[in-house]
Amino acid sequence: MFTGERKIFMHRIGVALVGFGTIGSGVVKILEDDSELIMKKAGVEINLKYVIDKDWQTPRSVEIKRARKISDYREALNDRDIDVIIELAGGTSFAYTLIEEALKAGKNVVTANKALLAERGLPLFKLARERNLSIGFEASVCGGVPIIRTVGDALVGDRVLSLYGIVNGTTNYILTRMFEENMSFAAALKQAQKLGFAEADPELDLNGFDAAHKIKILSELAFNTCINFEDVYVEGITNIQLEDIKVASELGYVLKLLAIAKLDPDKTVEVRVNPTLVQKGNQLSSVRNEFNAVLIESSYLGISMYYGRGAGSMPTASAVTADLVDIAKSIREPASTLKYSCFNNYPLKSIGDIETRYYVRFNVPDKPGVLSRISGIFGVNNISIASVIQKERSKTDYVPVIMTTHMAFEKDMIRAFDEIEKLYFSKQRGVKIRIME
Repeated sequence: MFTGERKIFMHRIGVALVGFGTIGSGVVKILEDDSELIMKKAGVEINLKYVIDKDWQTPRSVEIKRARKISDYREALNDRDIDVIIELAGGTSFAYTLIEEALKAGKNVVTANKALLAERGLPLFKLARERNLSIGFEASVCGGVPIIRTVGDALVGDRVLSLYGIVNGTTNYILTRMFEENMSFAAALKQAQKLGFAEADPELDLNGFDAAHKIKILSELAFNTCINFEDVYVEGITNIQLEDIKVASELGYVLKLLAIAKLDPDKTVEVRVNPTLVQKGNQLSSVRNEFNAVLIESSYLGISMYYGRGAGSMPTASAVTADLVDIAKSIREPASTLKYSCFNNYPLKSIGDIETRYYVRFNVPDKPGVLSRISGIFGVNNISIASVIQKERSKTDYVPVIMTTHMAFEKDMIRAFDEIEKLYFSKQRGVKIRIME
């Protein structure tokens, strides 16, 4: 008879954490404050034996109560009681060396290092597989949102067709403030920095590379094909203007920086990051401020969305802890490594060959014939116009002309823009923003 009680079969693992920064502090707090809860829920005892950092002078908000504070990670690698190394040092040089040495020493690894995995991860996963070890990396994408586990495990019996993600909280916060408060880009960025949602040097976020690291990892998991990070198309938000956000809203759209991965019918893969207009009725349009979300389309489940805080100490630390528990449960069967397998060989589609809808804006003289010249160039380049809006005359002799298109190839759009830019009345290159189908 079921009594509501169960016997707990305890499994103990030794852990060393490298990098006692913001996320590392969160991991220490969870492992030292909630170890009993983890034991009761998962039957796993996680013994945090070492916390490793070069700087022990800077005060932290979290106190280390039981673990040893050391500066040389090699001490942990040489300790036979250590089963897992947590890499939270960041960067792509030392972190690579640390993980490589840890795997060669027979240690499993947990990391939140999206840049390392996107740019240099494949040799490490290969090494882990050869050594029958695991690399847990849930925390590398969307913080505490369990998107890696969803794509790699929960959808293992399904076929992922596409992923559309808002995976960078900094840019989403800036675009939300611009949309909701009519802020300029500069003012929204300044506010994001003041509130801690943007770094003092936010270039990696604003230029789209943080999102590109994440979608590269997700696309390899979703489609089981290897992708060179250098081939991922990346376009950030630094050129976005408030004028286009306002006009797009009038047309029923919200502007988001989307990370997109798609398996097209011709068995090629699209992997790109770019500003995108999302219809106001779409689930992604309501993802505000620093929150992240990933919309997945798969053959059997259909449309599903995963939402939550994508960064921060405790959400990311929670994902690190989940990986530790997974490794502890399957210490003899490295499931976290096996999910990262490139058994397909889908070619990556170049940006010129993608097909989508577009929003375009040109500032042109308010004279007869101008609109027909632009429309003619679009027609010659196989671009069909869906709608045209011409704003009233402003204080200058130039007026904005806004168009939306039907499905068109990027290479045709680029060619058309090049031709329009050469026209006698062209003041500057037009604005081109893709529309989510």
